[in-house]
Amino acid sequence: MKIRSLTIHNFKSIQDLRIEEIESAMIVVGKNNTGKTVILDAILAMAGYYQIRPTDFGDGKGAIEIGATLEIADEDLAELHQRGVISRYKSFEAWFREFRNRLPSFQENTLSFTCTIHKDGKISYNDGVRRNNKYIPMLIPKIHYIDHRRELTGIQNDIFVAQTRQDLAGLRDNRCVFDESRKCSHCFNCIHVINRKAPADITITETVRLLEYKLFHLNVDAFASRLNQYFHKNSGRSQDIRFEMKFNIDELFHIDTLVINNDRYMEGSIEMLSEGIKSIYILSLLEAYIDDMNPISSIIMIEDPESYLHPQLQKVAGEILYRLSKKNQIIFSTHSPNLLFNFTSRQIKQVVLDENYYTTIRENVDIDEILDDLGYTANDLMNVSFVFIVEGKQDRNRLPLLLEKYYSEIYDEDGMLQRISIIPTNSCTNIKTYANLKYINKLYLKDQFLMIRDSDGKNPKYLVKQLCSYYGARSKEEGGDSVPRVQPRNVLVLRYYSFENYFLEPAVMAKIGVIKSEEEFYNILYAKYKAYLYKVPSMKRMIKVTGARINSKEDLKNHMEAIKIYVRGHNLYDIFYGRYKGDAETEILKKYIDAAPRETFQDILQAIDNFVYFQNRKKEEPV
Repeated sequence: MKIRSLTIHNFKSIQDLRIEEIESAMIVVGKNNTGKTVILDAILAMAGYYQIRPTDFGDGKGAIEIGATLEIADEDLAELHQRGVISRYKSFEAWFREFRNRLPSFQENTLSFTCTIHKDGKISYNDGVRRNNKYIPMLIPKIHYIDHRRELTGIQNDIFVAQTRQDLAGLRDNRCVFDESRKCSHCFNCIHVINRKAPADITITETVRLLEYKLFHLNVDAFASRLNQYFHKNSGRSQDIRFEMKFNIDELFHIDTLVINNDRYMEGSIEMLSEGIKSIYILSLLEAYIDDMNPISSIIMIEDPESYLHPQLQKVAGEILYRLSKKNQIIFSTHSPNLLFNFTSRQIKQVVLDENYYTTIRENVDIDEILDDLGYTANDLMNVSFVFIVEGKQDRNRLPLLLEKYYSEIYDEDGMLQRISIIPTNSCTNIKTYANLKYINKLYLKDQFLMIRDSDGKNPKYLVKQLCSYYGARSKEEGGDSVPRVQPRNVLVLRYYSFENYFLEPAVMAKIGVIKSEEEFYNILYAKYKAYLYKVPSMKRMIKVTGARINSKEDLKNHMEAIKIYVRGHNLYDIFYGRYKGDAETEILKKYIDAAPRETFQDILQAIDNFVYFQNRKKEEPV
């Protein structure tokens, strides 16, 4: 369940504000005292988590109005039905009829309403049909709010209770074991059924019913009778005393959180953590909860996640927030660019003051304008969020063509790469590459880089391991932290000999006019093979390793995949693309990438998709 749009009227510094097309993430940025926190408070007030004060009424006259459109997907409806929200009908069809009857403004999986808060404290929810629909608050998603104090207790309790929500909900509502639509009357007809179960099969509700049954047979009534005799005698009054046994579910369970230091063999309270690590702990707690197969729909709201965090941990927090946004809506305010770069410009809302000093929103603002508003410049951040290190100057020109096809926000308005740097090198182990990695480390980019190297006909897994070991050894030589740790995900060894060999699919080449037909491709290639390719060292090695025999055009067809893996790219590529120079070459390669299926570049795209920066910029593939 998500908030899709938001309107705020007459609340604090907001006179009239509308935010449309809110996605799975909404990041509120802006200078101090522009009203970022006001937007968060308005959402909390609408959901009943914020206590309105007299000073919150903007113009001092009218009521506060906070409107929202909720997106309620089919899976949300299924969850609401399972939890018995709005109606207790067991049949989904009957439940949904009641849902539509009680929420008549629900249309096409959306529900729009306005929460009005009056100065006398009265709150109403108008859905356009009913002036105060009491069922709307039941639908507003649970909000996990983390403010600047980083309080742990409330959010931990919410999550731990949610882990056993079905049984605890039954206890809170005092439902009958046999029929959840009825209240428990303490008839204890369920006891003989519970007694026949194995201990491991007994639910929490059934365990409590057993305990209640035992307590009810403690002869409390006999004791109360004796007490009343003395009470009447001593007080001279006719009142009776009666004992009722009740369970306080919220106090029934208590969980202490301990931190175990495995290096020092110590343990202590969670409060011993620094404020920065507490922030990471809270985000990890939410991530673990939402990773559950069936979490309750909720919204995660955080005030300034970067508080107390070192720049590197800010980047970690940014990645966690992005992962959270894939399953739950997240809304947060921030002053740090380190938390922005995993998200798209559509998800970032810039908060500014208008000419009358009221809070307003600028949407779809260029990222560089936002950085400037936050007080950062390109020189501060080197204008880079991700670095590619590629072997060869040609690959530096070809890679952006592939990125543009499959990812958004690759180029800025001037046609320059946006927040991406592509560094060419002759070798992934030379001094230039090493120096660039050290520089990446200083910029806190850490692991936000991908080294792409040719396979040269060798085993890609072996080359990845070799490269990681090489930089691991160099790091130890210099004391450990001079270069970022090069892990397998930071290294892509191409499936084919080199990047050029990805552009040798005959069907695609024929489609864009490089050749007349697929058959012509093999005619030309076989003629070149007989003329000189058979003498090329890489072709000889292919034949030796694979045992292939090239005696006909059909043999070429049958071994084309092996040829692309083992034969040097320039020897093949230039046969077909040598006549294209400069812009003409760029244009024909762009046509090839547009016409080729994703599978053609599958290994490259999978390696890029491993990084959060690109995951959130993936374009939807045409159906």
